Amino acid sequence: MAEQSEELLSVAETAKMLSRSTEQVRRYLREGTLPGRRLGGQWFIDRVDAHALLVRLRDGHDFSRRLAGSDPDPLGQVIAVGGSGGGDIANARAGHVPAAGVNDRG
Repeated sequence: MAEQSEELLSVAETAKMLSRSTEQVRRYLREGTLPGRRLGGQWFIDRVDAHALLVRLRDGHDFSRRLAGSDPDPLGQVIAVGGSGGGDIANARAGHVPAAGVNDRG
């Protein structure tokens, strides 16, 4: 947080500035994403810190932008069910042969 506080904002004012809910602003405060201080049981945020978070959110550091550029099937190499040649589950046909001793019910 800035040492010389120009102006402190309430949670509601910060939420309006960030176009977020008051609960989201409180979550940012709890997680340390947004610095703030408690005075008399209320959270207050320095305007400079709120503006810095606003810039980070607008520059694409928010979840939706990170998600858009991520791998659409991050577990595909591990689970490999759909399109992997592992079998035809819908028709109950296995596309692999279990290792010896696996699933033996003898």
